[in-house]
Amino acid sequence: MRIISVLGGPGSGKGTQCGLLRTTFMCAHLSVGDVLRAEAAKPDSPYTSIIEDNIRNGRVGPKEITVGVLQSHIKEALDNGIQTFFLDGFPRKLDQAEYFEEIVGPIDLVIVFDCPEVMLTQRLLQRSRADDDTDNIKRRIETFKATTSHVVKKYSDMGKVVELKTDTEVEDIFIRLQQLLKEHDMELEPRN
Repeated sequence: MRIISVLGGPGSGKGTQCGLLRTTFMCAHLSVGDVLRAEAAKPDSPYTSIIEDNIRNGRVGPKEITVGVLQSHIKEALDNGIQTFFLDGFPRKLDQAEYFEEIVGPIDLVIVFDCPEVMLTQRLLQRSRADDDTDNIKRRIETFKATTSHVVKKYSDMGKVVELKTDTEVEDIFIRLQQLLKEHDMELEPRN
């Protein structure tokens, strides 16, 4: 099993690029926001109100819920023969990273998507999701910077962090992302 964390501010292209990887190669794209929204939408989920409240307020939720939901998705994908996982937007906090590695396994590589704040805001306003208003965007960018910098430092000290500029066109970023993965012995098997 190979676990690759993809971090970057909201709107930096994590979801787009991980989605392209998933449709092109044998790998799983686990967007923390998407898996948590899906969990909150389940009628029998005990976490619905906690998850909805955290999403609405741009907060990082309890590590036990986040890691538990991710772990169930990873197990399901492993059962289907998937061995490479892209964690989109995770871990965002040190305690999440440590808890994930204790419960699930080590993170092999952290790719940090680097994109100017002005571009992040423009992209998010264009996509018009319910939680994408200017105040919430600003709060989410600040939360990302404040919490994720510690995660990046931890993995950087371990020699596991690489940066990728994501202020260009989608196709260009995708080509450079594939090159970066090859350079770090993370070459992916094409989907049939």
